[in-house]
Amino acid sequence: MEAPQPQIDAAVWLEGDRMEGEAWASLPEDSRSWLYTADRLLTTQEQEELRMAIDLFLSDWVAHGQSLQASWRLEGGRCLVIALDERSPSASGCSIDAKVHWLQAFGEQIGVDWMTRNTVIYYDVDASRWKDLSLSSFWAARKAGRITSETLLVNAVISKKMECEPTLVCPFQASWHEAMWR
Repeated sequence: MEAPQPQIDAAVWLEGDRMEGEAWASLPEDSRSWLYTADRLLTTQEQEELRMAIDLFLSDWVAHGQSLQASWRLEGGRCLVIALDERSPSASGCSIDAKVHWLQAFGEQIGVDWMTRNTVIYYDVDASRWKDLSLSSFWAARKAGRITSETLLVNAVISKKMECEPTLVCPFQASWHEAMWR
């Protein structure tokens, strides 16, 4: 039987604060969302640089010449969610590519990789801090019992803004990993 883990306030789930764009609260809950995780915690200065740069990028973000209604949220100084109201023009392949290229270029400026997709961010109770592991090392830790059903982790498969609040951080048993574990 797995030992229960202490409850952790998901609102302050990483070392950094939550930041969001001015339009975040006004976007519909079913807004399409993309999650990008930095390969390290952003400094306070880098978070401020991100705030200014992403606001500028999103104010100019277009699809087929029409402005897109989008905003962003940075969670824990590391997880960036970009949300798009699809009642306005939908993002096209070219506009989505532009977003990715912009984020890659911004990452290069501050020395952060936003595109690593084989890393799991989880809370290590023994170390009392958030850590990350490659996906293969994460599964090995699960097999060894170091990752339990209650281990909190970042749910990297969100696709709607409404999923940010209840499930951006969730226990292993409520994540897509649970279905893969069976």
